[in-house]
Amino acid sequence: MKKRIAVSLLIFIFVLSLALPGQASMEALNQEPIIKDGNLEKSIRSWIVKKDDEPLTKEDLESLTVVSLSGKGIKDLQGLEYAVNITDLDLDINEISDLTPLKKLSKIHTLSLKANKISSIEELSTLKELKYLEISWNQVSSLDVVKQLPRLIELKADHNQISNVQALSSAAELTYLKMVDNAIEDIASLGNMKKLTYLNVSDNKIKDLSPLRMLSKSLTYLGIDGDQVTDLKMLEGFHNLEGLSANNNSIESLAPLAKLTKLSTLDLSSNKVKDLEPLIHLNKLDSLYLNNNRVWNLEPLRNLKALKILQLNSNRVWNLEPIQHNSYDFHWDTGAERYGLQLNDNYLDLREGTPTYKIFNKLNADQYGIRSQRKTQRLMIGSKTAYLGDSTYNLTAAPFIQTGRTYVPIRFISEKLGANVNWNQTTKEVTIQKDGKTIRWVVGNKQVKINQQTVMSDTPLLLRNNTTFVPVRFVSEQLNTTVEYLSSKKMVIIFENKTK
Repeated sequence: MKKRIAVSLLIFIFVLSLALPGQASMEALNQEPIIKDGNLEKSIRSWIVKKDDEPLTKEDLESLTVVSLSGKGIKDLQGLEYAVNITDLDLDINEISDLTPLKKLSKIHTLSLKANKISSIEELSTLKELKYLEISWNQVSSLDVVKQLPRLIELKADHNQISNVQALSSAAELTYLKMVDNAIEDIASLGNMKKLTYLNVSDNKIKDLSPLRMLSKSLTYLGIDGDQVTDLKMLEGFHNLEGLSANNNSIESLAPLAKLTKLSTLDLSSNKVKDLEPLIHLNKLDSLYLNNNRVWNLEPLRNLKALKILQLNSNRVWNLEPIQHNSYDFHWDTGAERYGLQLNDNYLDLREGTPTYKIFNKLNADQYGIRSQRKTQRLMIGSKTAYLGDSTYNLTAAPFIQTGRTYVPIRFISEKLGANVNWNQTTKEVTIQKDGKTIRWVVGNKQVKINQQTVMSDTPLLLRNNTTFVPVRFVSEQLNTTVEYLSSKKMVIIFENKTK
């Protein structure tokens, strides 16, 4: 009897030992998963190389340190709070809106949240070790959390809804700040960031740069593209500045940059720049972007031998002689030709065989420019030789200066601009017709009839050596041109304005 009971007890223990592992397995299967978002779970499994039939555990999440989960379609971060050892986390290009699960990731120092659906980053206030934060392409409006991130040295917050940057006044450790395309007007708070070396606040509503004056010793790069800046005077003392991008503003004068000799990259495209003289001593300049300005004289660039990228599309460049001995970059990029020198849409005479054409080819400029050029008229005081592009013409009488006014022969100029010119010997009246405008002017008279209206000139029409002369100002105002004067050659340069 005792033997039978002992055998039965042994059998029971054996059966129980077989059943317990199975029961434990069932309990594990019945447990609620740590991570609810299927895309997040799948991505983490892939990252740690764990099979689908094995449950993710807290230990698995604790093993994570550097994780990239970019572009995985993740919406919910629940469960990621167990990944307490993460130091670097990339969650770019997902559909995340709630950052609460990140609150316990106290070891994290690099966090990228670009292109999600985030409107608040206040949940990051507990991440005291955070040094690098990327939140571009979201709907964030407040940066108050930065006050609680004492170690933050880099912040990228492009394309958000930020208008108030006052919270950044306490970001004493920040060295890199990028806030392109927001709604910022007042940057007074940024003046306290004495360690800032890189600042890009392009495409905002900034007019006044004076708050940045306190950054003159630290700043090496400044981006203010597409703001509302008209004057760079505040930058006069920024002697450590190596890069400045200020395209698409209303800047006219480059004088404040004259002593910034560390500048290597300068982008002032789409402004109102005419005079490059302040750049004459910027010998470290290797990239200069001046597309869509009013530049006409390249003489200040003659000795800038470090310059390898020069973009001057849509200006009034007419003469390449000052830069003919320089050399510019050319390379192939993904199968496309990249020209360091671009001169499309200017006033260069690029007819085959002209002196300008030869220099253009020698410099290996972008060949597209050959098809989009106009020509200037050039007349020299006291000389009967005139130029249209690189072609020469003989005048019947030379331009002259009288009582401080420069006079030029009206027939030659008007006809080269495509106008019809008639002369009435009896009445001593010249008639000019162009683009629906009729101009009548009698020699010795200050009254000018333009269509049906009479306007007054401050000087009369003059007749010399059987040639009628008008003040050069008249050419500018009435014949749709822009006139420049090159004093070193006593040369009047006439640019026909481009029709829009």
